[in-house]
Amino acid sequence: MSQETGSGRCGNDKFGQMCSGMGGYAPDTLRAINELDPSFIDTLHTMDRVMVEDGALDRKTKRLMALSCVAVRMCEDCVYAQARVAKNYGATKEEILEAIKVAVLIGGVPCWSIAKKGISKLFAEWDD
Repeated sequence: MSQETGSGRCGNDKFGQMCSGMGGYAPDTLRAINELDPSFIDTLHTMDRVMVEDGALDRKTKRLMALSCVAVRMCEDCVYAQARVAKNYGATKEEILEAIKVAVLIGGVPCWSIAKKGISKLFAEWDD
């Protein structure tokens, strides 16, 4: 299952709207929810609005905060997805690394171990 979803292929349903809102990217976890429990996408779509719209914080800042949170929560599968969407929202490599440094300061060095694979993957494909 490809992680790539071009903005033209996201669709107009709520899953597609979430995909489009993340810069044409749908994480594997979101794809699995859509396939296995599509009615839950309605709930997630409503909740996700805070992450994909600018408010008191812009959406890039919120994604960088989410990146720190998933690293502290030790969700290895979540790191790439949050970092990828932060990049889609304009985050630089330096900002992504700083978000991981914040996680390390809050959660300890194991946060770096959790994040290294996802961050390395993203940076390897950065210029593709």
